[in-house]
Amino acid sequence: MPGDDRLGIALIIGSVRDGRVAPLVANWFAAQAERRGDLALDVIDLAETRLPDGLRGHFGGDRPEEVTALRPRVDEADAFVVVTPEYNRSFPAALKLMIDSYHREWAGA
Repeated sequence: MPGDDRLGIALIIGSVRDGRVAPLVANWFAAQAERRGDLALDVIDLAETRLPDGLRGHFGGDRPEEVTALRPRVDEADAFVVVTPEYNRSFPAALKLMIDSYHREWAGA
């Protein structure tokens, strides 16, 4: 994270459904990561970010505030850990939307 020599890890919880188990797994990972002094952990829970249901503003125009608010957190991460369930042999729509909402930020440039 800015001005920090630690490796910035964004821990993304990709499930948004009621009764989800992903936060339990993410909390376990976070507890392990926090034992290390060389990591700075940022937990991004997609159930709390309230990203929109579609890619509004993706191909021009203004992006929703929720998307622009999350941008610096994605951009500042040095690495990503994604905790996600499998739904219908794929990953959740909320995670797909998050991935598709950013481009340069994933590149680590």
